[in-house]
Amino acid sequence: MSAPVFQIGKPAEIDRLIAAYSDFGLIGRVELMRAVRGGLIGVIEPPREAVVPLRVLEQSTRPQIAIIGDDDYCSTGPTDWPATRRLFRWAKGAMIHATGADAPTYKMAIGMALSYRQFLLIETDTAHMQKWGEALLARKIPFVCLKPTDGVHPRPIEREAMQ
Repeated sequence: MSAPVFQIGKPAEIDRLIAAYSDFGLIGRVELMRAVRGGLIGVIEPPREAVVPLRVLEQSTRPQIAIIGDDDYCSTGPTDWPATRRLFRWAKGAMIHATGADAPTYKMAIGMALSYRQFLLIETDTAHMQKWGEALLARKIPFVCLKPTDGVHPRPIEREAMQ
């Protein structure tokens, strides 16, 4: 399925994203957007149902991080992401991020993207991190896997919080 591709490149747009991510406490995303704002990397983030157009993957001269956001309480693993097939062919390295976002691990992802240039950041839950790892191993993509030391990710939503 083809989904719209949005490109954000103007400094004012990036600054608004940084502010919004900061307001929502998405510190990992703040780090990524700061690196985009600084001209270090580009970021690609397809929706779950989309395939990333080849032109998007091939157009940048900067290192790229493609993000798969599979930690949204609807996690499926690699089989229900149409983008994985193309992204797995494209990626030279990857990180499975199955723990809560923090600045140091996203800075590490940025550093890895600078080395690999075509880098896949898979944000997932602990229930699917092994399936993502198996898929990367099958395609011989080097990766690191970060998992929580204190239980599961994402944390279950408290029923009281939903009222």
